Amino acid sequence: EGRYKFDQFRLNAYGLGDVVRSLAIARFCRILGTLLANGVPILQSLRIAKDAAGNKVISNAIGEAAESISAGKSIAHPFASSGQFPEEVVEMIAVGEEANNLEQVLIDIADNMERQTNRKLDMFVRMLEPLMLLLMAAVVVFVMLALLLPVFQSSGLL
Repeated sequence: EGRYKFDQFRLNAYGLGDVVRSLAIARFCRILGTLLANGVPILQSLRIAKDAAGNKVISNAIGEAAESISAGKSIAHPFASSGQFPEEVVEMIAVGEEANNLEQVLIDIADNMERQTNRKLDMFVRMLEPLMLLLMAAVVVFVMLALLLPVFQSSGLL
């Protein structure tokens, strides 16, 4: 219960949530695609890939999808109804399922999501660097004032 709430918080965190979601879905898609490409049955693959997602909220959505598939429904519908998977991912999964090319589509989804996530992280780091420089400058100015202000006060210059 605590882990679920923490993972839900991480998914809803401003800025960080998209990155966490993308990484978890990319990890899930890569594992599921690899398992399916190697002939593992889809229900067993979903159970294995569910644990590999690394996020309880997304794992629960995957578990519901596995139950839905065992009831004879398509794989894309439960992902869409969970609200945890982006619409374009659900559409690509639906197309891959209809075209009987699901394993390759899942690997392509993982590649695309990892590329997008790396771009977002690079942009975040580029934005963080100037902020860190400003913070360091503020620390240096504070230290200089803390050291020099008593000297100026004792000499009567202030």
